[in-house]
Amino acid sequence: MRVKRVYSASDLFDARLLADALDDVRIRTHLFNANAIGAMGDLPFGETWPEVWIADDRDLERAQAVVAAHASRPASRSSMRCAGCGEDNPANFDCCWNCGQDVRGEGAGRPAAAGGRP
Repeated sequence: MRVKRVYSASDLFDARLLADALDDVRIRTHLFNANAIGAMGDLPFGETWPEVWIADDRDLERAQAVVAAHASRPASRSSMRCAGCGEDNPANFDCCWNCGQDVRGEGAGRPAAAGGRP
């Protein structure tokens, strides 16, 4: 049982989203370089990127599937309105940031119009 790097992100937000997705399927993670951005310039930029590592390399196959799904999600500037609480969420979120409800489930969320109102 050894730790294994599964992802290198260009920003901390992306690394945390993936770490949370892995945690959701009960894969323990470690986040390295979370605060290394301040060393950029003294170190090569790729060396300062946040990295997601899994705690047990026996989870590698499952982790790679989660990483692939995470990497293939479209970057979107649009939003979805949560049917549960009415909050706007980025369109690439699966659950509402405010109440945790599944915004992708049947009837759970609907795209918000320009300006964030339906």
